[in-house]
Parts: sequence; C-alpha cells; structure tokens
Amino acid sequence: MYAVGIDGCSNGWLASYSKPFDFENCFCLYSKSLDELISRLPETNLIIVDIPIGLEEKKHIRECDKKAREFIGPRRHSIFAPPCKKASLQNDYASANKLNKEITSYGLSKQTWMINEKLKETQKLIEKGYLLNEGHPECSFRELKGDFLKFGKSGLLGFFERLNLVTKLGFDPISLKNQLSHDIKAKPDDLLDSLILCWSASRHIEKKGIYLGLNKKSKKLSDKNKSLILV
Repeated sequence: MYAVGIDGCSNGWLASYSKPFDFENCFCLYSKSLDELISRLPETNLIIVDIPIGLEEKKHIRECDKKAREFIGPRRHSIFAPPCKKASLQNDYASANKLNKEITSYGLSKQTWMINEKLKETQKLIEKGYLLNEGHPECSFRELKGDFLKFGKSGLLGFFERLNLVTKLGFDPISLKNQLSHDIKAKPDDLLDSLILCWSASRHIEKKGIYLGLNKKSKKLSDKNKSLILV
C-alpha cells in the first residue's frame, strides 16, 4: 500500500508517494491530467488530494470546511468555500457567482473559481469509481506541528516553516525536484503541499489520521458525511 498526496499546480497535478512513513524513499510525478497521473501511480494506494470533494446543494459552506477553519485558526482564510453543485457547472465566473448568490445567498471568490476546472475534473473521476479523498495541506501542517503555523505559506518565512516540518519527517524536497518533468509549472509550496498530504495518507493507512467534518454520532466510517477532510 502506498500513501499518495496530490496537489494541483498551474498546468496540471503533482503527486508525491511512498510506502507509509518511508519518506526517505519518496517519489514525485507530474501530469497535465489527474486521470493520467493516477494511472502512473502504484495500483494499491490511498490517495489524498487537495481539492473539494462533494459539493453542497444549497448551503454556502460545508461542515468539513467549518471544522477545518476552526482547526487551523489564524490560517483559516486559506479554506475557501467551494461553489454549490449547480454553480460549479457554469461556464464562466459571472454566471457561477450570480447563481451561487441566488442559491446560497453568498457569492464566489475568484480564487475559488480558479480551481473549479480541477474540481470538476476530480468529480468526473469519482463518478467513474476512482477512490479519492480530500485533504487540506494547512490542516496537515497544523496537525504535524501540534500548534498553529506562524506564517502564511506564500511568504518566505512561511515556506521555510513548512520546509522544516517536511524535512524533519525524512522528505528531501531538493532531490525530489529532480524527478519532475521540466514541463511543470508549479510554485515551491505545491511540492511541500503534496508531501504533507503523503504524510496524512500514511497516517490513514495506519489508522492514525483524523477526519474533519465527521459526525461524532456516527458509529461507523461508512455512516460519515459526504464531505470530509483527511488529516
């Protein structure tokens, strides 16, 4: 069984994978499509991807997003409320924003709309039977640190704060970059995000992970809410 963390980048998807907690022997892959990327992974795996999975019909925000915002505290602004189902199916931001307001009473941020194509790409694979789980890197970093992160990930201090955390786990981001195609267009934190999701996937393979949004009254995981963030 392999632990797989996947993050989106400007022109596709980036995956980091290893045997559970064997991060010194991690591998990285890049593909333009999520379908192609998954086809190149070891067949036996647990995948966590940084993308909303499961959209609300009418609510403005999912329960797992509320829990995630509480969980990361000062970094809560990094958790975007995804569009409702009907708004996600629109072809342009203006139409989606208008429809989301009509259905949920809230508009969409342009940052949220920018991930909508990847959101739909993921949903199509799930409808085909792909087993994909949702994660959020900031939640995983917060869990690993055992405290709130001090800096946002887009700044220099935030990058090194997160780099230090993954390096202590055994990952070697500098050598891993050499495994990636020169065609990739990604930010440095995209790689770190995929690595920390690989860590979360390892936790869940070993049944040590947590589920943000899980109804405490549920006795079985099969009774869980449709949308969960794995940490």
